Amino acid sequence: MLDLLPGGATAIPDVTAKDVLDLYALRASLGALLMRRIAMLGRENLAPASAALAEVHAAARDNDHLRIREVDLRYQDALARIADLPQAAHTFERLTARLRMFVTVLDMDYSQACDTIAGEDAAVHDALRNADGNEAARLWRVKIERCVRYMIAQLSEDDVAPYLWTTLAGRPRLRPGEPRRAAAH
Repeated sequence: MLDLLPGGATAIPDVTAKDVLDLYALRASLGALLMRRIAMLGRENLAPASAALAEVHAAARDNDHLRIREVDLRYQDALARIADLPQAAHTFERLTARLRMFVTVLDMDYSQACDTIAGEDAAVHDALRNADGNEAARLWRVKIERCVRYMIAQLSEDDVAPYLWTTLAGRPRLRPGEPRRAAAH
C-alpha cells in the first residue's frame, strides 16, 4: 500500500479522487454481490455480524467518532466472511485495508456521522435478517454513495470528473423521502 521511491524508500501515497472512486466502485459492486449471497444463507448465519453491529451501536451511543469508523469496517468485513465466498471475502477485506489507509491519510472526521453509520448498518442488517438480498444490496449502495461523496469532499482536488462515480458505480435507487445528502461518513 506504500509508494516505492528511488533507492528502496517508501512513502505514504497521496489519495486522489480517482483512487477513492475506484476503491468505492469495487466495494459497491462486490458488497452488493455479498449482500445478495448473505440473504440466501438465512438469518442463523448472521451471528458474527450481529455481534459486530452491537459494537457499531455502542460506538454510536457513546458518540465515539474514532471508534465508529473501525467498528463499521469490522461489521462490513464480518458480513463479507459470512457470505461463504472465500475469494470475494478476501478481496473485500483487502479493499477494507486500503480504505483504512485512505481514512488515516485523509484524517477523516466522523464526529457527525455516528448515528448515520449505525442507522445505515442497522438497515442493511434488517434487510439481511429478512432475507431480502435486493433491499440489502440497495441499502449497501446508498451507504457507499454517501461514503464516497463525503470522502471526495475531503480532497483538495478540483479536477474530479463530476459523473465519474455514477459512470463507475451507477446510481442507487432511493426510496421516497430518502435524502441524497453527503452524510459525514
